[in-house]
Amino acid sequence: MQSCKFTHKTGPYSYRLHMLRTCRTPSIVYVPAKAKPWSPPATCKTRYLVHNKLSLSKCAGLSSCSTNEHDHLKTIGRNSGDYITSSVWGDYFTTYTPPNTEPKELMEHRIKELKEEVKVMLKSTTNTKLMSYVDTIERLGIGYHFVNEIDDALSYLHDIKLDKDGLEHVALQFRLLRQHGFNVSTGRMWSGQTDGFLFPKFLTDVFCKFKDSDGNFDENLHKDARGLLSLYNAGSLAFPGETILDEAISFTRGHLKSMANDLDSPLKRQVLRALNTPLRRMVPRIEAMYYIEEYMEEKTRNDTLLKLATLDYNLLQRLHLEELKDLSLWWKELDMSENLTYSRDRLVENYFWALSEYYEPHYSRARVMVTKYWTMLTLLDDTFDVYGTYEECKLLTDAFHRWDDQKAINCLPKYLRGFYHKFINTINGLQDKLEPSEKYLVSYLIRETQRLVDCYMQELEWHAKRQVPTFDERKKPAIDGNAGSIVVCGPLLGMGKVVTEDAIRWLTSLPDVVMAATEICRYNDEAISYEREKNAGQGPTTIACYMIEHNLRKDEAALQFEYFADESWKKMNRAFLRPTNAPVELLDRILNYGRMCSRELLVGFTYGSKLKEIISSLLLKPFSF
Repeated sequence: MQSCKFTHKTGPYSYRLHMLRTCRTPSIVYVPAKAKPWSPPATCKTRYLVHNKLSLSKCAGLSSCSTNEHDHLKTIGRNSGDYITSSVWGDYFTTYTPPNTEPKELMEHRIKELKEEVKVMLKSTTNTKLMSYVDTIERLGIGYHFVNEIDDALSYLHDIKLDKDGLEHVALQFRLLRQHGFNVSTGRMWSGQTDGFLFPKFLTDVFCKFKDSDGNFDENLHKDARGLLSLYNAGSLAFPGETILDEAISFTRGHLKSMANDLDSPLKRQVLRALNTPLRRMVPRIEAMYYIEEYMEEKTRNDTLLKLATLDYNLLQRLHLEELKDLSLWWKELDMSENLTYSRDRLVENYFWALSEYYEPHYSRARVMVTKYWTMLTLLDDTFDVYGTYEECKLLTDAFHRWDDQKAINCLPKYLRGFYHKFINTINGLQDKLEPSEKYLVSYLIRETQRLVDCYMQELEWHAKRQVPTFDERKKPAIDGNAGSIVVCGPLLGMGKVVTEDAIRWLTSLPDVVMAATEICRYNDEAISYEREKNAGQGPTTIACYMIEHNLRKDEAALQFEYFADESWKKMNRAFLRPTNAPVELLDRILNYGRMCSRELLVGFTYGSKLKEIISSLLLKPFSF
């Protein structure tokens, strides 16, 4: 493992940099420091002192309570985020009508014909051409039509060696097999223990042939742009401890950066996109949007695949617009803006999030259901983060634990009663859409929502009492709370028979794959939201606690959080190794959640205008071919 020595007057410190791209010398040493007391900004202090002025005694036992007292809390020490609460879309999707295009029935008939042609192609192709077809099909977003054919192709590719091929094809074979959970081996195997997890580790020495006598990647590869890009994308499939793939990323990233602007399109665009987000971490629907356009420019393109991809993309786009229109009408009828003026209107962004989880037509019900749930959670999050006082949030927490108890509702301040009532009704409405055999899922959803609220309350309690928890204490509610509700139960609610009670029980126990996805979100979000939350007086964030505990500047802590996120991605990759503990269809939802949590998309959710361009492209711009 390569490392660098940092020297400071207090002594030496060694820190691994295998995923931090370059060796940086910080101005201070990374050592634990005594936690410093935290104090909220002066303009926000009244919010944290409310709990000392008012008592919960009247509602603690749910006896009669004074509504005037709770209404009075509305005026004390309110915060506001620096984001725009209103939607950048307004009522656009309630009235939008797609332009006249081909009749739906004609498109479906043509897609059916093209699918049969592609199946014949896959069965009659071998080796590198077969790999290329599989990769192209998946990147074009049409892989869901050929699940069995792709699995057969990968089983074939797993049994052949491409040792005589160049870097591009060797790396492509490794990536395709690894991302589908196949054990990638060149014959040597050893068992090792990494991060407390004992598992078989297959040495990735398939890439050793591309190294020189000193053990470094051969510099003669620097002119092979496609080979470097293929190796770079393969490197993002690393498991914990696979240093050769860390070295591959470091080697390829440097060369790709230096040559990117001199490349011809579409390769140039693909390299720049990968440097920003490696293919493994790319949201599939967004990748399809970019890749279809790029594939049109490829000299070696297959017109059958391209025609199928454009027709399928356009047909799905119509379905997505219909779903969003129905959701927009539901949201307008719900009318949450009157009492919750402080909250973000992010229905469209939440639908985009759902679309990123699963774009396929058979998940239509799931997209609609999770959009409703996540949109209500956005209001809940803003109530705890931005507006609600300590007293109000404690009452709201109690109400969620009593779940639809009228006495608990009566004790809420007036502005929260309507929200709570509509939240409960939304969950009841989701339950009504489930089949009898699926309704048990709602009990898991309620339980995980209650756990989320408890975590919000824990954060607010630290906040209100001006306490600075340790980094480990602070990150636990931030990660655990989101894991069961947002990552697991919400997305899986409407997926149908593939969700079994055994699977949901295992996933809500928060195994490594779920924790990895939530950690990725938390580490990326913390790195971008620190200044906003600090200025809003929201107390010490996870990254702030880390900075205090380790005596770091913001940029140093952000770099460390980037490393943490990379390590979580490795744990995510390992969870897909066959045999998996849950159906791959469920694990893919968790993987896609991690993909959605890139820093760019997280910023776009908070500030809706930053996502507008990509949402417009996904939903409003069909392809022509």
